[in-house]
Amino acid sequence: MSRPRPKISTTHMMRPTLDTKFHIDFEWWDESGLDLKTYLFSRLDIGDEYSLDLGIDHVDLVDPETAEVRQVDGFQFALQTYFSQLPDDFARQTSLVDAVFFVLLANANKPMSAGDLAHRVGRDPDTVLKTISGGRIYQGIRPLLGADD
Repeated sequence: MSRPRPKISTTHMMRPTLDTKFHIDFEWWDESGLDLKTYLFSRLDIGDEYSLDLGIDHVDLVDPETAEVRQVDGFQFALQTYFSQLPDDFARQTSLVDAVFFVLLANANKPMSAGDLAHRVGRDPDTVLKTISGGRIYQGIRPLLGADD
C-alpha cells in the first residue's frame, strides 16, 4: 500500500528577488480590521485645498498600454491622483514602508518590482526587498510569486 505524498506548491517556496513584483493586497486591509482611510488620513497632510472624497463610487479608467477600460473605486482614484502629484523627495522623507505603499498607490497599484520600487523611493534595493518580502506583511504589500507578469 503506497502512501500519497503531500504536494507542496513551489510558489510558497520561492524567495522574492529584486525582479519580483509587489502590489497592495486590499483584501489584507479588509481582513486586518484596519481602516485604510483612517490610516491614510493619519499619515497625510492633505489640507483644505484637496479632498479625497470625490462624491462618486467608481471611475472608469483606460489603460494607456492596452486600451482596456476598468472601473476603480472613486477613493482609490483620488489616492492615485494625489500620490502621483507629490514631489519626488516625499518618499525619502517618510518611512520605507510608507514610501513603498505610496508609490504603489500612485502607480494605480500596478505591480512593480522591488528594484523599481527602490529606485522610486531612493533607498537601497536590498533593504527594500528585505523589508517588504519578510514574514510580516506591512500595509498589505505582498509579492506576486509565480504570477505571469
